[in-house]
Order: sequence, then C-alpha cells, then structure tokens
Amino acid sequence: MPKLTTPHEAAPGDRTHSEFVALVDAHGGAVLATLRRLCGDAHEADDLFQETAIRTWRNFDKRPWLRSPRAWLITIAYRAFLDSQRRGGRESPELIPEVIDHRHESAEELAQRKDMQSQIDRCLSELPFELQQVMALHYQGGLSIRQTATAMGASIATTKNRLHAALVQLRGALE
Repeated sequence: MPKLTTPHEAAPGDRTHSEFVALVDAHGGAVLATLRRLCGDAHEADDLFQETAIRTWRNFDKRPWLRSPRAWLITIAYRAFLDSQRRGGRESPELIPEVIDHRHESAEELAQRKDMQSQIDRCLSELPFELQQVMALHYQGGLSIRQTATAMGASIATTKNRLHAALVQLRGALE
C-alpha cells in the first residue's frame, strides 16, 4: 500500500488524525485492491488512493455515522476514479494481476490458480466497462448490492441486473 499522507494542518497526536489513520489502516488494502482492479494500472491506482485519502480527510469531520466505513471509503475511491476517467478520457483498462499469497500451494495448484486467474482476467476485460465496474465494487471491494448501487448512483434493480449480466457473460466465456 502506498504511504499515506495527510494535509499539513493535521497534528500527529490529534484524535481526528488518529481516527483517520486507523480507518485507512483498517480498510486501505481493500480500497487499493478495488482501485487497482478498476484502473488496471498500479501507478494510477496509487495516485487515486492518495486522492481518496485527501478527499476522505477533507470530509472526515463531516462524515456521517458509518455503518460500513469500508463502503464509504470505496465510494469515495470510486468517485475519484470516475473523475479521473472524465479528465483523462481513458477507455476500458487493462487488468493487472491480483496479488495472492501462494506460499502454501504446490507448484501444480499454483499453476492451475494462475491459469484460472488469467482466464478470469481475460474474460473480465472483455466485459462492457460498466459491468467491469460493478464486478470490481461488489466482488473486489466487498460492497453489498445496496452499497454498490449507491456508489454507482444506480438503483438496486439496475445493479442486480448488471451483476447478473456480468456473471452470465463470465460463465459463458469460461465454459
């Protein structure tokens, strides 16, 4: 995870600063993994992670009561991603491999997992971009359907339909 920096007005001993750092420490890995899946570029994801941290810090004292702090952070990250897409006009990203701890797998299991992950990544990259986004937020980010819908600014029904369409297309491509 990239080093987190906070604006200069934060004092390291400040309670708000400590709560902010604890929040990002607890959920930063999921946020970064989601951004990497959305961006397909580790450097861009790191930049967007920093942008997410800045946006979170600026609104930290105004944050609502958080039933799901992870969903709040991932929603901020997703909106930073969308803003980046609008500014840069990038097309659908190339997927980057997911980092997995393989220390407890045999060479055969590792090869099978790597092959399957490559197939899944290839199939995901062939999905329409909005289906890639809903899959990243729901499965990679761990957001509920309601949280995914809120993050994407879509209805729950639309989100369910997109997830269903993505899974049907993935199943068809993997068979």
